[in-house]
Amino acid sequence: MRTFLLIAAALAVIGFHIWASRRSPRFWYLGGVVPLLWFGCLIFLGVRGMLHWPGDWRQIIFPSLILLLLWLEGHETAKKRELERMRAKDLNDKKDPGA
Repeated sequence: MRTFLLIAAALAVIGFHIWASRRSPRFWYLGGVVPLLWFGCLIFLGVRGMLHWPGDWRQIIFPSLILLLLWLEGHETAKKRELERMRAKDLNDKKDPGA
């Protein structure tokens, strides 16, 4: 049961991260919430002596890269979507100059 709850929580956090990363470029910082919390946890664990770089480097590097790349990909997608909206609005304004 504990494993199921852990997996459900991880999926919920990843789902929120993907959703937040794809918000409007105006809210770019929302996608940074999960990576910021992750790095905060890493710092906390490092200060407490619970992380050992030689043995734990995979658990430190790979999730960090995945979270940052998801944020970057979502931000780029949101910027493209915003640009397409602006182009569509410009085309509509050019078609109907009297509006």
